[in-house]
Amino acid sequence: MATTVTDRTIATRPVSTHRRELLVALATLWLTGGLYLDGWAHSHVPELETFFTPWHGVLYSGYTVLTLTLVPPALWRGRPMGPVRDWFPAGYGLGVLGAVLFAVGGAVDMTWHTLLGIEVNIEALLSPPHLLLLTAGSLMIATPIRAAAAKRSGPGLAGDVPVLICMISATAVAAFFLNYLSPFTDAPAGSSGFRDAQVLGLAQYLTYSVLMVGATLFVWSRLGRVPVGLITLVVTAAAVPNGVLRDFEHLSAQLYPLIGAVLADVAVQWVAARRGRLVPPAVGVLIPLLVWPTHLIGVQVSLGVTWTEELWSGVVVLTALAGAVLGGLFLPRAAPDAE
Repeated sequence: MATTVTDRTIATRPVSTHRRELLVALATLWLTGGLYLDGWAHSHVPELETFFTPWHGVLYSGYTVLTLTLVPPALWRGRPMGPVRDWFPAGYGLGVLGAVLFAVGGAVDMTWHTLLGIEVNIEALLSPPHLLLLTAGSLMIATPIRAAAAKRSGPGLAGDVPVLICMISATAVAAFFLNYLSPFTDAPAGSSGFRDAQVLGLAQYLTYSVLMVGATLFVWSRLGRVPVGLITLVVTAAAVPNGVLRDFEHLSAQLYPLIGAVLADVAVQWVAARRGRLVPPAVGVLIPLLVWPTHLIGVQVSLGVTWTEELWSGVVVLTALAGAVLGGLFLPRAAPDAE
């Protein structure tokens, strides 16, 4: 079979080492931890009125460390070799672009705070400078996944660990910016039965179903497989860290879903071993089908489920159907009949 231009280009691009990808992945945890620490400060320190805080210091030092891991040593030494596109390993280009955008976003954010003050509550999550930082940070955090995809390496602990770590960071960052829609921390099934609260609760379950399923399918689309433990870590990152913003008010509703996540992990691996083509819809169905019932058990333990049987069971079925549709979009196209 003839080699395409794209194949030749990928084959000749320099690739990173597992050690370097691990360093990048660990650095993403620093950045993510700084984000949550800053979020905690915004919700617990009402007199916060300046950009220059210890919490911003942790966030931006994490950014600095992550940037240092993304830039090749040869470039720091001023001795890059070959064309510009080969200065960075495959998969790192967007990460470096994200580092530049993050610096721009930081400057804009400082100016924004100086002129308009410090945002609180949902305004802080929708502030344009913060959304720019979200976009830039996401590009940086996803670098190990793009690098692993470029190498096209098979399953292995050395290659999977950086991917798993950076998916913890990526999912946690997304969950942070969507925390006002988190059913894990709000536990809407244990709230009042008013229609508006029920509608908001349904939106929360759908939003976080898309987040968890989408994060898992993103890795599958790049690697062609779901690494063992990925679903458990994605659900953990979506469910647990946001609790720090509300002092883990509904901890059972956050921890019980991890049981469902482990079961979904096992079930998806079983499907992958037998019908690999069906992994995307299996991911889409199994995550909400197993995570939300165990979450509802946690809500029952801590608050008591106030929704009717039709409502809470309908949420599980509806999110599973939505996941099936989302996963179905990733099904490989059937090969045309040979003529």
